Amino acid sequence: MINIRTDQWRSQLRFLKLTLDRMNASSGVMNISDARIPGKNEVHVSTVVAPASIDKKLEAVYNSSPVISFLWKAEGEWPVEYVSGNITQLGYSTDDFLSGKLLYGDIVHPDDLDRIHLEVRKHSEKKNTSYFSLNYRILTKSNEVRWVTERSFIKRDENGNITHFQGIIIDNTELEKTEKELLETGKKYQIIFERSPVGILYFDENGIITHCNKSCSDIIGAPVKKIVGFSVLSSLNDENLKEAIDVVFLGNAGYYEGGYISSISGKRIMVRASFTPVMDDDGSLLGGIGILEDISTNKEDKELLALNEMRLEALLKLYQMQDYPMSEISEYAIQKAAELTNSTTGYLEFLNEDENVLETYHWPVAAEDVLMSSEEPFVHPVKSTGFWGEAIRERKPVIVNTQYDSDSVDDIYPGKKERMVRHITVPVFENEQIVAVASVANKSKDYDESDVRQLTLLMEGMWKLVQYKNTSEVLYEALRMRRMLESIMSSSPAIVFLWKPEQDWPVEFVSENIEQFGYTVADFITGKIIYGDIIHPSDLGRVRNEVERAAREGFSDFSHEYRILTRSGEVRWVDERTMLHYDGAGMVDYMQGIIVDITERKQANNFMRIECDLDNVLGETGGLEETFEKLLDFTLEGKAIDSGIMYVVDELTGEFDAISYRGLSESFVTSLAHFGPNTLLARLFTTGFPVYKYFSEINMMMPAVDLDHEGLQAMAFIPVKFNDNLVAAIILGSHTELEIPANSRNLAETIANQVGIIISRMKKDSGMQKSKNNMNSLLDALDEIVFIMDMEGQVLHINETLVQSLNYTPRDLEMKDFLMLYPDDWEDDVLSTLDEIMAGKLSTCDIPLVSKEGILVPVKSKFTIGDWGGQDVLISISYPIKEPGK
Repeated sequence: MINIRTDQWRSQLRFLKLTLDRMNASSGVMNISDARIPGKNEVHVSTVVAPASIDKKLEAVYNSSPVISFLWKAEGEWPVEYVSGNITQLGYSTDDFLSGKLLYGDIVHPDDLDRIHLEVRKHSEKKNTSYFSLNYRILTKSNEVRWVTERSFIKRDENGNITHFQGIIIDNTELEKTEKELLETGKKYQIIFERSPVGILYFDENGIITHCNKSCSDIIGAPVKKIVGFSVLSSLNDENLKEAIDVVFLGNAGYYEGGYISSISGKRIMVRASFTPVMDDDGSLLGGIGILEDISTNKEDKELLALNEMRLEALLKLYQMQDYPMSEISEYAIQKAAELTNSTTGYLEFLNEDENVLETYHWPVAAEDVLMSSEEPFVHPVKSTGFWGEAIRERKPVIVNTQYDSDSVDDIYPGKKERMVRHITVPVFENEQIVAVASVANKSKDYDESDVRQLTLLMEGMWKLVQYKNTSEVLYEALRMRRMLESIMSSSPAIVFLWKPEQDWPVEFVSENIEQFGYTVADFITGKIIYGDIIHPSDLGRVRNEVERAAREGFSDFSHEYRILTRSGEVRWVDERTMLHYDGAGMVDYMQGIIVDITERKQANNFMRIECDLDNVLGETGGLEETFEKLLDFTLEGKAIDSGIMYVVDELTGEFDAISYRGLSESFVTSLAHFGPNTLLARLFTTGFPVYKYFSEINMMMPAVDLDHEGLQAMAFIPVKFNDNLVAAIILGSHTELEIPANSRNLAETIANQVGIIISRMKKDSGMQKSKNNMNSLLDALDEIVFIMDMEGQVLHINETLVQSLNYTPRDLEMKDFLMLYPDDWEDDVLSTLDEIMAGKLSTCDIPLVSKEGILVPVKSKFTIGDWGGQDVLISISYPIKEPGK
């Protein structure tokens, strides 16, 4: 039986000592048999009496120990009968457990709890097991996750029933983290080893190959399992290669390049190999690494490169022959096809499907050729074509590497008699349709797939030229468009960049028109400024992410919009169009692109957005002053305009009254806040056209008013009319520019037009707005969920019941897609149901709504078409469906 004294800390020390002693006694594997009393299954802890000084030292050591002792009951979530004081390391106190407030299972990570139950049950059911060890996660009082190792004894009563578990837990979080990192690192190096394009092998200090990758296996021509175990010291036959390996065992690097016959596979290859010793920290040899490259294909690669260059030169020549007769183009094409494939003769046949005939050109054209002086091809039916037409029938390239005796060669091209030793024929396709057939013959050795490739690529290029030549109207239009584009680009504001794919994009090239933003070419080329320095700080992170994603996903080009800062600090919007160039390893080595200033377009788009917002504001408040405030704010976004006043004109008296103003002093506004119809200012508006003046001119026209203190440079006077009646007026000013620029004038005049429309609408719809407000109140009083959307599916209004039931606010849904109110995977059902409703086949549906938190709300919905403020809308009324039993 457990002898636990009331002196708690002494008991803790004895408990810990007993547990640790048993672990140490078995070198990490606990064996409690040595501590049992003969004939008993109980663990006895004898009383230890220690001097006070020793007890205090032991207590200090114990409290700083990472080992926490426990005595658990073998039931449920393991109630705790004892826990050592250093449980405070996890934020808990001993009382938290001994009082029953916490069970041990309460601090085990929820994802590990079921596994712990299973493992404890598994060990407990083994009658000959008295000890077990577990790894799992626990939660500290602050909810931090910690990994622990538990080592526990199983305590049984006299009948062999488990009553308690006695053990310790040790925090090994850092060890788990380190092991995980090492595992991940090992995986990365394994991937590099396996996927390397070069052969890699490793041999030990005895010269036995222990590892090799797939590339090494391919080069040697033997499976990996045959290579592993091979001795490079005793079994390698090639003396030159062996010498390069022998020096590794002397601690030096070895190198070999040349022919090699594999001792394993017997394969003969040209190889480049380098060998490097692997040394231990004490300088002893652990083995060596070999890197192998197959260079036997170098000669073939050079020949292929020469063929590709010849083909490209032929295509360039064909492009330059676009004004030549068709006969010369065809004969040149087939001549180059024969040269590319080392053939002595060839044919090029165009398929005329309408007449089911082939129009054939031949090379070489002999002096006695009966058609030598004619530009017309030899025409013959497809059905009479022999082996040359096999590619048409098969719809794929045909290679014949045997002698072919033909007495009907004249049927192909008159005047030609020759024996065909070997030949190859390829079809040329356009949109799955065969348009031509190219044939070459009498190569000195067999034709292969390389010949097919060269012939196909050449003829595809030739056919594009034929199309180009035969479509003169397309050619003319293309040339016209090209000239037009060149003209546009010559005066284009587009700025060309060449960026390095490094942090924030250092610039290798920039066109001189970068000066439009106040910078010079030298600013970027010298590295004084990198491109990221001029991107607006609020957009820089987004731009970085977009460029990284494009490179990561292998985009060839992409575009995005963001803001930049000019040298003077002005914010400008740009549209960037960029092309990514990749190196042989698939990494981006440079980026080429252009940026175009789109600030004015952005302002126009912003205006459309503001106009929409104003309509919504008017629908809610009907405030003319608020409308003028918003319009004036937007007007000041125009370049150079920094101040202004908006007036409303009394239709009866013709008097002007200021409603809102920006960027001007109180005294200036007071001087111009009100004026009558017969004043000089009024006459500036009654002309019916915008008037733009230097401020000095205006100041001279009004000597009675002192306006010099305001510091204005330019002013604009813009009348606001509707149905030819003056309804409002706008005064705009600039403190920095001598005149209002054209783009700002356009913006201001556009806004003036909106002001007239808005004022007229407000007058016309005042009664309608009241009716609409009354309708809103009525809808809010309903218990049903109601939303109103336009015929394009944008939400115009929701009632209070929807707000309370689905937790959306009007701002969440205003002008948003109504499908937000339905589950994502029900979109097709919603749209098909609406189609049937619009067609009159249905009037209700049972598709659930979804709350802002994603909770489904069962409803029965009815849809009807109605009128909302003068526009056709679709109204949805939904009745909640109560679930059975609720």
